[in-house]
Amino acid sequence: MDFPLSDGYIAIHHPDEEIVVAWAGTHRYRALVMDMAVFTLPYLQGEDMGVHGGFRDAVRGVIGRVKTCLERLANDYPSYTVIFTGHSKGGAEAALSALDLVRRIDGLQGRVRVWTFGQPRLGDAKFASHYNRVLGNVTYRVVSEADPVVAVPPRLLFDYCHHDLEVWLMNEEGDIYVGQNHTECGEDPLASSSVLFFERSIESHKNYLGLPPQDHANAEFSW
Repeated sequence: MDFPLSDGYIAIHHPDEEIVVAWAGTHRYRALVMDMAVFTLPYLQGEDMGVHGGFRDAVRGVIGRVKTCLERLANDYPSYTVIFTGHSKGGAEAALSALDLVRRIDGLQGRVRVWTFGQPRLGDAKFASHYNRVLGNVTYRVVSEADPVVAVPPRLLFDYCHHDLEVWLMNEEGDIYVGQNHTECGEDPLASSSVLFFERSIESHKNYLGLPPQDHANAEFSW
């Protein structure tokens, strides 16, 4: 694709026997436009569940090429775990691409783990329930303190809500709360959703686990 709406790469981490599919956050103007495309579109044709239109189009614009590379690496390293990860917009795209690819690559589902950081809401309640059935038990949606991005799009808009499983980094002292009191869409009212919007700070979104953003690594494939 000459003008991708997302950025990322696939790399191999041999010491831990992992294939990593990493999606970047927003750093192109055209990607910002996709972030703002908050209207929902059908996730699967004929199914009554909606997903963020911008994230869906950004992922599906490159998913064929990602599948080709990942399928080859998964065959080359059959014992390796496949990690999907990303920050912010990249977190949403990581989760969505994992869900897409376990449908498209035979044998992948049992090898997948999903770790997202500062991920915005991805779809409506029915989509969240579908995600939870397929990947909810291998997904870790990490939220830093008072991150405002995880609170958008708002619940009242198109019935948006999060999928499982939230891991809330509550403060700089290292206290952690793992979502337990699940609603139908995986949002524990005692976790990060308990933070009022005016109490949130963009600094929480910019600094996860004390690590600065990384440049692309030496990758098998990038987009």
